[in-house]
Amino acid sequence: MVRSNFWERLFPVKRDFYKMIADQAEASSNVVGYLSHWLNSRSEEDYRNLLREADSADQCRFTMEDNLIEAFATPFDRQDIYSLSVEMDRIVEYAKSTLTEMEAFGVVEDSIIQNMVQQLKVGTDQLTEAIHLLKEDPRKSQIQIGKIRKVQLTIEDEYRAGMVALFNASDPMRALKYREVYHHIKDAEVYLGYTTDVLHKIVVRVV
Repeated sequence: MVRSNFWERLFPVKRDFYKMIADQAEASSNVVGYLSHWLNSRSEEDYRNLLREADSADQCRFTMEDNLIEAFATPFDRQDIYSLSVEMDRIVEYAKSTLTEMEAFGVVEDSIIQNMVQQLKVGTDQLTEAIHLLKEDPRKSQIQIGKIRKVQLTIEDEYRAGMVALFNASDPMRALKYREVYHHIKDAEVYLGYTTDVLHKIVVRVV
């Protein structure tokens, strides 16, 4: 055992952090996709699929954290890897809380919720693509980052339009319930932005 540990320290096992990040990004995007499906179906299957993918995203994060502790070297700054993973995790958490709050408050999806979630799915897909490109072609990864920024602006526009409609209506209780749901989706978009900020910093450093 001592001999084995000696050689492992001398010749560290290479860990594919690019793949670990990509796996978490894919799982995170799948969570948003199942949320979008659930809005239309309200099916138990989509509910379970969302929770399963959320667990998968968590496991990706835990695995990466374990590897960060053990890794002799990383392809770029380990703090950036950690931050990227943590910010992605927040997207998943707010996607989950959107579902649970809609159920708890008896909120039925409207066009604002549908559009915001659809755009969030587009953004997480673009994030996944950007991360896949990071290793081989970081310049193309930067192009995807620009697309994500446009998605963020679209979600923010939808959010403002929805809030204006809510506060101009005559049902304050409905406004409070829908405002909570809108805000959770908006928070997911904010953390998509934070994730993209970290990714952009990585791209600038590796280009």
